[in-house]
Amino acid sequence: MTLELTLVGDTQIIATRHFAALPSLVYRAHIDPQIIRKWMVGSDGWTIDTISVDARVGGEFTYRYNGPDNDSFAITGTFMELDPGRRILHVERMLFPDPTPDNRIETVFDAQGSGTLMTMTMTLPDAETRKMLMDMGIQTGMEGSYAGLDAAVSG
Repeated sequence: MTLELTLVGDTQIIATRHFAALPSLVYRAHIDPQIIRKWMVGSDGWTIDTISVDARVGGEFTYRYNGPDNDSFAITGTFMELDPGRRILHVERMLFPDPTPDNRIETVFDAQGSGTLMTMTMTLPDAETRKMLMDMGIQTGMEGSYAGLDAAVSG
């Protein structure tokens, strides 16, 4: 049940992961700030201190993180499409404090057995941006968060 990343072409990253909960719960965990606070923590030593989510088409979200050695960053974005329990399409950028180029992300939640297969397709503007994300170790941070999501929705 660990996260798998596949690189496609020069600009895409496809992330897949199975969760032990139904698609409606895994979807909700992506848009409900109280549930997000329980799981979207990233790598060891990082905490999320601000969450703002307006889960509607055109609505925006912001997550602000603090880490070791007083490091910090934020993720902001806009919801483009929401199909409750099934699919989220949004655009996001990371602020370090300068913004990264927009990352278009489609996340699909499919029933698989008694759980959910989540497929997230990230489409980045260029190969350099994708390399930057991969070099940052996004797989480790994402898997740490998704293990927390699995515990939050299946417990």
